[in-house]
Order: sequence, then structure tokens, then C-alpha cells
Amino acid sequence: MWPLTLQRTVLLQKTIQAPTEAVLALLHDPNVLFATSPLITNVIPDSTDPSNTSYTVTDTISFAGLFKFQTKFRCRLVLLEDGVDSDVDAGFGTKLVGQYRVKAAGDDVTELSEETIVESTFFMLPYVLKTFKAAHTTGLDALAAKAEKRPSRSLKPPLFQGSELTMHLIDL
Repeated sequence: MWPLTLQRTVLLQKTIQAPTEAVLALLHDPNVLFATSPLITNVIPDSTDPSNTSYTVTDTISFAGLFKFQTKFRCRLVLLEDGVDSDVDAGFGTKLVGQYRVKAAGDDVTELSEETIVESTFFMLPYVLKTFKAAHTTGLDALAAKAEKRPSRSLKPPLFQGSELTMHLIDL
């Protein structure tokens, strides 16, 4: 709702020296996908979601380097044959609709792209974009390191309460 909210599209891309199938398998694993984010500190699957694709996620965010606070939000992931669609309602008027896609770029080389529409209030949008870009660039780097079997300080152990999560492809 202009002028209170604005939208921007962010495109992040990463070339990964690994087979497309290996990158896609990591992208389809919510244990890996959530663990790549430097902000996420907890993930709880939504037990009322029969499709097993919705989560309550906790981020720990630093504001102006002075304050740290936690925020909880809802996230939905839909696995597709060539990637993952995500839908996030992060609160404070912030919504994210993303598409992660993988594409073969040669022998054992994969192009991973993330295109996300970021919507936020006009006064929060610069902070949201800065935080989003930093966190998701780090996340793509961590995912690439895992696919390429390189060490990564950014990749955390699984963050889920309870058992490991599983997801299944959904026909739309």
C-alpha cells in the first residue's frame, strides 16, 4: 500500500562447483536450508500443517550494532523440481516471496539463483534490504560450501526442536 509500504526485488546468484542434483538435494533439505542463515536461531515445524511445509522461525537481529532482538515469523516452503518457493510473513509489515532455482551451467557446475520480492514499510525497507542481502549472501555461500564439500563457518548444525524435518515435492 503505497506510500506506507514499498516493494523491491532482490536477485542473488551463486555459481557452485557441484552437480545440479547435489545442490538441489541440499536446497530441498530444510535442515540445511535453515542452517545456512546467520540470523536463524530456532525453527519449529507447524504441526497443524498437513503438507509439512510451514514453520515458525526465530531470528536474532542486530539493529545499528547496539541492540539485539529476537523476532518470530511464519515461513512456508514449497519444493519444486528446479528449486524452492518461499513465502515469509516476518511481521512489522515485512513480507518476502522468494524463488530459489538451480540450473546446470556445465559439467558439475550449477547456477543457483534466489529472486525475492521484499515488501516493507517505507521507513524500514532500507534496513530490511541491507539485512536480507547480507544474511542471504552468507546463506548462499554456506550452501555452496556444503555442496562443494568445503568447510564453512556459516553453516550451523540443525536448529529444529524435536526430530529432523522432512519435506516432499508438492504438485501445484
